[in-house]
Amino acid sequence: MLIRLIFLSSLTACLCCATAQAQALKAPPGLLKDINDKTVGDAIVINGKQLFIDDYIIGDLKGATKVLNQPVKHPKNPLMIRDKPWERDDPDYTSVIYDKDERIFKMWYAMHVPDRKVDSEQVLGYATSKDGLHWTKPIINQRDKTNIVFHSKLPGFLAPGVFKDPVARDPQKRYKMLFSACQDGTPKTLSTNAAYSPDGIHWTDEPQNPIIPYSDVQSCPFWDARRGRYVAYLRYGPPNSRICSVTESEDFVHWSPKTTILWPAPTNEGLKSKMDRPFNTKHYAMQAMPYRGMYIGFLWTYHGETIQPIPNDKLWMDKTDQQLVFSRNGRTWLRVAANGAIPWHEMDDNRDWKKTTKDAVFIPYGRHKKDWDWGAVGACHQPLLIVDDQIWIYYRGYTGRHWAKYHGDKFPKTRGIGLARLRLDGFVSVNAGAEGTMTTRTLLFIGDTLEVNANAEGGSIVVEALDAAGNVIKGFSKDDSIAITSDSVRHVLKWTDKDDCRLIQGRPIRLRFHLKKAKLYSFTPRIRHKHYVQSYD
Repeated sequence: MLIRLIFLSSLTACLCCATAQAQALKAPPGLLKDINDKTVGDAIVINGKQLFIDDYIIGDLKGATKVLNQPVKHPKNPLMIRDKPWERDDPDYTSVIYDKDERIFKMWYAMHVPDRKVDSEQVLGYATSKDGLHWTKPIINQRDKTNIVFHSKLPGFLAPGVFKDPVARDPQKRYKMLFSACQDGTPKTLSTNAAYSPDGIHWTDEPQNPIIPYSDVQSCPFWDARRGRYVAYLRYGPPNSRICSVTESEDFVHWSPKTTILWPAPTNEGLKSKMDRPFNTKHYAMQAMPYRGMYIGFLWTYHGETIQPIPNDKLWMDKTDQQLVFSRNGRTWLRVAANGAIPWHEMDDNRDWKKTTKDAVFIPYGRHKKDWDWGAVGACHQPLLIVDDQIWIYYRGYTGRHWAKYHGDKFPKTRGIGLARLRLDGFVSVNAGAEGTMTTRTLLFIGDTLEVNANAEGGSIVVEALDAAGNVIKGFSKDDSIAITSDSVRHVLKWTDKDDCRLIQGRPIRLRFHLKKAKLYSFTPRIRHKHYVQSYD
C-alpha cells in the first residue's frame, strides 16, 4: 500500500511539472505574425524570384548600375544544319522543347519546298537530342525514308510554332501547332491555322481552320498557367505589317482579337519610337515565354531594310539582331537597353538613341561575311530551357542579309540552328565596382530564407534589413551580415549565426545590398526549415 502511494505521488508530481512546462512553453520569436491590409500597408508583397530587368523592386541605386548581359554563343555553332540527302533546303522556323517525360530534347524545323506552287511553302522536319548539342534526325516517314513529319493539306504551309501542352485533356492533342497557310493557294487568303498531334510526329489539321487572321512569320503559342489561357505572339495583320501582336484563347480554336504590343508602330515613320529611328528598325517577329512569374521576350529587330547597294560604313543595313523585351503581365511590354528596361514615359526623351539602340543588342549577328550567322539571328520558339543553371536559347542564324540576292550575297542564303547560353537569371544584373548599394522598395515576403544569385569573386556582398521607417532591424545590420565572397546562383544570406529569416518575414522591410566588385542577378524568398512547436491543450 505504501509503495502504491509513493508511485501515485510521483506520477502526480510529474504531471504537474509537465503541465507547468506546457503552460510556460512559448513559440520562438517571429514564428507567428498578423498580416492584414494595415500591417502590409504600401509594401510590395513578393512571391518567388526577383529580377532587376525593370525597377519594380528597386528603390535606390548608389554607386551601382544595372547592366544588360549578353548570352554566349556556343563555340560549335551551328549545331544543326542541312546534312541529309532528302533535305532540299536549310532549317528555317524552328521550335525546341525539352521533354521531361522522355528526357530528350525535341526540335521541329521548317524547310522550304523548292518546287512550291505558292510564293512560300514548307515541310516540317523532326530531330532529337540527348544533350541538346548533338542532334539526330530519325527516319519517321517510312515511305520516303525521311524525318519529315507534317505538311498540311492546306497550300502554303509556313512558319510553324510547336509546343507540348501541359494541360491537354485530349491525348490526341498533346502537341499543338500554329502555322500559316493560304486557303485558296494565293496570298490574299493567308491565315493562321492549327494542327494537333499525340506524339509530336503524327499531325492532324484543325477542322475549323483558319482560326486567326493573317501572319506570315512564326506564330509562338504556349499555355500560360498564370492567365489560364493559350497565348500566341504573332505578326499583326491583315494587312501584312512588321508589328508584333498577341492573341489569347481558352480552347485553341476561338481566339481573341489581336492586340498590338511594343507600340509605337515601327512601320509608321511618323509614329516610330525614337529607339527605332536611328537604324530604321522594324519589329520582324517576337518569341515570348513565361519565366518565374514574369515574361521574357526576344524581339527580332530588323535594321535598314533595303535592296539598294549598301556602303561599307553602313554594313548594319538589311540585317537582324535580337533585343530583349520584358513584361510582368504578358500584355504590356518594355524594351530593354544597356541599363535595363526603359519605362514608356522615357521612350520619347532626348537621350542618345543611336547609342541606346547599339547597346540594346542581346544576341548580335556575327562578323560580316566571316561568321556563319553574319546576316541575321532570330530566336527559335521555345520555353526558356534551363540546363545546368544556364538558360539555353536556340536561334536561327543566316549566312546572308535579308535581301541577299540584291546584295551579291550567296543566294539562296544558308541557315542553321545555333545555341546561346546565359547564366541563370542573368538577363540584367546590378553591378558595382569599388563600392555601391542597391536598396529595394518596401516589400513583404513569406519564408525563412533569402537565396541570392550573385558573383562576388574578388569582392563581397553584405546585406542589411531595414524596417518600414528605414531603421536597421536588430540582428540584421550589415555588420551582422556574413559576407558573400564567391560565385553561386544559390547563396544563402546569413546574419551572425542565423540563416533563418523568420524574424523579418511577414512584415514590411527593405533590403540594402552593399556590393564591392560584385554582380547581383536575383534574390528569392525560400522555405528551408521546419518550424514545428509542440502544442498543448
